[in-house]
Amino acid sequence: MDFIKIRFMDERGVADTEFQGNIGEELLRIFNPACAKHRHTWKPPVNIYETDQEVTIVVELAGVRDEDVHLEVSHQTIKITGKRYERPRAENSRYRLAEITYGHFQRILSLAIAINPDDVTATYIDGILEIHIPKLPPDRRVRRITIQN
Repeated sequence: MDFIKIRFMDERGVADTEFQGNIGEELLRIFNPACAKHRHTWKPPVNIYETDQEVTIVVELAGVRDEDVHLEVSHQTIKITGKRYERPRAENSRYRLAEITYGHFQRILSLAIAINPDDVTATYIDGILEIHIPKLPPDRRVRRITIQN
């Protein structure tokens, strides 16, 4: 069985030489599209559930340090970004299987409800990010405007 050579990007997401990387990727795509590598951010798995009072988002980020996770909240959008670094391995070792994705990640989640970004809380324990988003009460979602003459 032949092994596919796996090349990892540096911390900027750039291959050894951009020219060499583009040619190699195009050749792989021509001869076997399934072997073409992907140069994009990875998306960690997410669970979203809600109660009458709040929406909870749970993100699996195994191996990501808490200082490498960033969370931005707007009125209807949650943006989770960060980076997972490759773990050191034994010198002169070769991969036989490489399924763990390293590098930058990003998830942008749009919510169908209005929220107050100031009330959002988040915890990060054992590789699990849990975000609690309280729902706005119905009387704060709609504002009646008086039309003036």
